[in-house]
Amino acid sequence: MKKKFRFFDNRQKYLLFVTTTNEKNKIADSLKPIIEKIKPKFPALRIFDAGMGDGSLLMNVMRQCHQQMPNIPLLVSTKEISMEDVRLGLEKLPDRFIEHKNTVFVISNLNYVESTSLKSNNKIKQKKMNWKIVKLKGSSSLDFSTQLRKLNKEFLNKKWQIEQNINTGNPTYKEPSVIIIYREDQEFTLRNIVPKKKDGKNKFDLIIASQPYRSRITAEKKVKYVIDPMIKSLDKKGKLVVVHACGNDPANKVIKKIWPDENPFPFLYDSILRYIKENTNKNDLKNLKFHKKKNIKYVLRALPNEISGGIATSLIFSAWNAAVYVNQISDEQIFKAENNKNYQKVVKQIVNKNKGMHFNNELFIIEKK
Repeated sequence: MKKKFRFFDNRQKYLLFVTTTNEKNKIADSLKPIIEKIKPKFPALRIFDAGMGDGSLLMNVMRQCHQQMPNIPLLVSTKEISMEDVRLGLEKLPDRFIEHKNTVFVISNLNYVESTSLKSNNKIKQKKMNWKIVKLKGSSSLDFSTQLRKLNKEFLNKKWQIEQNINTGNPTYKEPSVIIIYREDQEFTLRNIVPKKKDGKNKFDLIIASQPYRSRITAEKKVKYVIDPMIKSLDKKGKLVVVHACGNDPANKVIKKIWPDENPFPFLYDSILRYIKENTNKNDLKNLKFHKKKNIKYVLRALPNEISGGIATSLIFSAWNAAVYVNQISDEQIFKAENNKNYQKVVKQIVNKNKGMHFNNELFIIEKK
């Protein structure tokens, strides 16, 4: 039996998607007015990214936080099970410690329910917890980059391994691991916000959940496994920002042309909101504020002459990759479509008609009163 496609495990499609679209920048732009209104509480502004990916979005968020609050200590915590993504994120991190010296950066391979407390719920695995503190020495991004690269050989390769969950078949960590990074010369200032191994739980001012789940799973599972644990980790006045693909765009039209019966986005914000309101304790519900959803439109990057001068093969390839990635089409379906070559004609027609390709995301905010 062929292994079914899983959105977050398909590395090549993900990396090509990130580099050929401006999704991360558009999401960051949408987060800017939210960050501008945050009122942090002593001793730090606390932000959690529920899935770092390659780090592009999170680094933009950190830049915005510095712009808005340059002198306030910053605790940035995130989760990421992919060792390759952790490497990519760490490569982008040195400059952040130059611009915003009083930063504590935390990354774990734990799941959503565990990640904000930095503790595995599996008692056997918790005994194997790998707790790595990195105190950056020096004062240049080169100094910091050199030290962070050492994590690849000395820690990530050994401690960021994954295995298959016996019950769900999903990837999970072999051993729970946490990395805590900060500048050694800022230790005195930051000592109150550095998580402790026996007490790593935090409440956050802002939680970002960008594409945190597979679109086809039910509203119940989206809430149970991702949204509810994140709501419970919000501080008072804290905001959870969820972003997910919603279709109704040229990319989805490509999919509909080739697979008319496909429905990649059956459970969007309205379904999620309905489930929360019907299944949440009334007293807890009173403490939540649901903001109106917004649409984020982003595009496939292309040179002007790639479209006006005739659709280049490279553009067809990147448009096809982005369309099947966002709509989460299985590898088996893709293989069959690529064998008959019809997909190229469909992509070319839709790109021509729309003078490019764009995609739609939904963004919604749940605030704790």
